[in-house]
Amino acid sequence: MNVKTGIIFLIFCVSLAAVIVGQRLNIRSVGFEAAQLDRELRELNERNRVLSAEVAKKRDPARMIRESREAGLPLLPPEGEIKPLPGKKKEKEEEKKEKKE
Repeated sequence: MNVKTGIIFLIFCVSLAAVIVGQRLNIRSVGFEAAQLDRELRELNERNRVLSAEVAKKRDPARMIRESREAGLPLLPPEGEIKPLPGKKKEKEEEKKEKKE
């Protein structure tokens, strides 16, 4: 083996080692980024769960009525035509019959 062949072989080995090391470093950095994004996703899912619970709590009609009464706000019926709720029609008819009698 002559000197030229030895130098070319050495350059080839160093180049191959550099490519392998570069790929390993790239794989590690992508792994760290994936772990960071996974951690962020878990935090956002937890935050979403907490906020959804708060929204459900604030939308509770009984809670709204209680807080409006505590604040001293009057509860007025909506303006316009009031339609009976399902299941309430029978009660209204019974009240009308009682008034007639």
